[in-house]
Amino acid sequence: MIKKNILVKVILFLSIVAYNSKLIAQVNYNDETQNLSIGKDVYILVDPKGKLGINEIVKSDKFEKSKKDVPNMGITSSTVWLKIIIKNTSNLDNLILQLNQPIIDEVVFYDFKANTNKFEVLKMGEYQFFHLRKYLTPEYLFDIEIPKGTEKTFYLELKCKENMQIPLFVGTTKSAFKLVSNRNIGSGIYIGIMMVMLLYNLFIFGIVRDKSYLWYSIYIVLILLTQTSLQGLPFQFLWPNTPWLAIYSPYIFPSLVGIAGLEFFKEFLQMRVRNYKVFLYSYLFIIPYTVSIILSFTGKYGLSFQVMEVTASAVSVFMMVFAFKVYRQGNHEARFFLVGWSLFLVGICIYVLKDFEVLPYNNFTRYTMHFGSGAEVILLSFALADRINILKKEKEKSQVEALHALEENRKLITEQNIILEQKVHERTEELAQSNSELEVTLKNLKETQSQLVSVEKMASLGQLTAGIAHEINNPINFVSANIRPLNMDIKDVLELIDKYSSISPDDGNLSEKINEIEKFKKEIDLDYIKTEIDTLMNGIEDGAKRTAEIVKGLKNFSHLDESDIKEADINKGIESTLVILRSSTPPNIEVETNLAELPLVECYPGKLNQVFMNIFNNAIQAMDKYKEREKHKLTINSYLKNEHVYIECIDTGMGMTQEVKDKIFEPFFTTKDVGEGTGLGMSIVFGIIESHGAKIEIESEPGQGTKITLILNLKLQNKPIETV
Repeated sequence: MIKKNILVKVILFLSIVAYNSKLIAQVNYNDETQNLSIGKDVYILVDPKGKLGINEIVKSDKFEKSKKDVPNMGITSSTVWLKIIIKNTSNLDNLILQLNQPIIDEVVFYDFKANTNKFEVLKMGEYQFFHLRKYLTPEYLFDIEIPKGTEKTFYLELKCKENMQIPLFVGTTKSAFKLVSNRNIGSGIYIGIMMVMLLYNLFIFGIVRDKSYLWYSIYIVLILLTQTSLQGLPFQFLWPNTPWLAIYSPYIFPSLVGIAGLEFFKEFLQMRVRNYKVFLYSYLFIIPYTVSIILSFTGKYGLSFQVMEVTASAVSVFMMVFAFKVYRQGNHEARFFLVGWSLFLVGICIYVLKDFEVLPYNNFTRYTMHFGSGAEVILLSFALADRINILKKEKEKSQVEALHALEENRKLITEQNIILEQKVHERTEELAQSNSELEVTLKNLKETQSQLVSVEKMASLGQLTAGIAHEINNPINFVSANIRPLNMDIKDVLELIDKYSSISPDDGNLSEKINEIEKFKKEIDLDYIKTEIDTLMNGIEDGAKRTAEIVKGLKNFSHLDESDIKEADINKGIESTLVILRSSTPPNIEVETNLAELPLVECYPGKLNQVFMNIFNNAIQAMDKYKEREKHKLTINSYLKNEHVYIECIDTGMGMTQEVKDKIFEPFFTTKDVGEGTGLGMSIVFGIIESHGAKIEIESEPGQGTKITLILNLKLQNKPIETV
């Protein structure tokens, strides 16, 4: 078995030597001080299915010699194989093979070692962590060992989702890193310019808070990431441990650049104001950009790239056309946008023409987008700076115009003052006369108001008097009805006493008189008289107590000291009000009270009783008029909640519409018939409630009754009200 393996390796080696002898060594490296471009001296084989291995590639006779300094394979999903035959005529044995294209995704280097009869395989690409590379540069560098005066064959296996261009060089370590260093200097200058512009625009945004500067700062960051991604710099310095971002960045960042550029375009040229339809249509471009990113994540890289290129072209034309229109309208800021965007588009065109091999691949065509984007950033930053100057000039112009207008106004005012003084004098006399008439009118209005308030008071007083008369009349009638039979009983008792008084111990007819007295007792029925007197006295006492209760309630309701602030029992005020209204309450109305134990409330007791009187009386009248129900119920609740006293008056009356609720507290507004009310009752209620710093709420629907809630503070919150 061992002999067989050795035989296979020997045959493989001999086949490689035999095949290579048919090919001529095209690369002759003889100057170790330079990097030799070898693109047109390599052999290329395209594997469409990507299934060939190194053994099949070595035996293949399908390699074709490149005729270009930089082979360009375009956008292809095929695997590309390169065969490189190098003859070393320099003084060094150790050289460097350079592939200066960082965006190639997978690179596999094959170096056949004669001492082991095997290919040494070195894999690199964006799918690996950056630190796994021997040389930490974005370019792919491979050590090759070729003894002086000999030649050797190497193979490269390449895969790329983007446009595959293959700039190849052979040199020494020193010359290779000199080339990398020179390119890094150019990249550093570009990055420096972009960073300065970024900080400048962020600084201006921090001062003026104009969104144009913010969107432009975002645009600069994205264009910087896009351009430097072509050189592999973000993968080297920003996300070396995130290979997937390095792979997808050519699809993500250009799309985001387009979106950010659109937003800057709209803000900078104020498209929302100038042309709102164009402003809205611009959002349609976000859709294909998003589709392009999604397609890349699904593996459809070619379609993603095509969608992105078509959208970018459409966006470029869109912005150029409307920027030109804005410029034609007299907006000078647009000229900077046109020039800067034109330079950037020229850079893109040159770069694309390089990809299509219309222009040669060199440092200028490779970095033309960098030049274009750098020039665009600088010019647009100048445009934004010029915008400040324009705003400053407009401000200065407006200030001059304002000063001129002020001067004209001053002259006009001076002229008008003379005329006005004359008219003022005339008007002063007219106003003095009108003022005198208004004072008379105001006096009449005050007298009328006083009369109306007096009418309201008299109406309340009349109702109060009628209620009191009715309430007192019942017990008084009861007392007066008991007095006559009581007098008759007392008269009989007194007559009996007189008969007893006429008896003397010396009378000889004592037994006769006693018999006469006994006979009289039976006539008057003394036992019944005793019971009747006791009953009549109890009735009189009960009538007196009821009268005293009414007087006490009246006194509690009236509060003759109502102009003074005092702590009062709200429940007593409610009860006394209901006592007074008892006589005017129809029999079909049930009154229910649920009065919780309350602390004393600092208030004007008499005024609050007037509030209770108006609210309760209105509720009774509303229920009395609502004939849809035979039985009605008036519910009075009181309770303490959150350091506030709540009094609820709930009736089952006709309710109120929203229009009535909105006007209920307006003076002279009433729903009663003509002559039944003044319309001041609820207005006075509202004034009293406001004077207490309290609140009144009304909940009512037509046909559903009304709920009125008073919310009182435990301590008076406002200054004392004036007595009306």
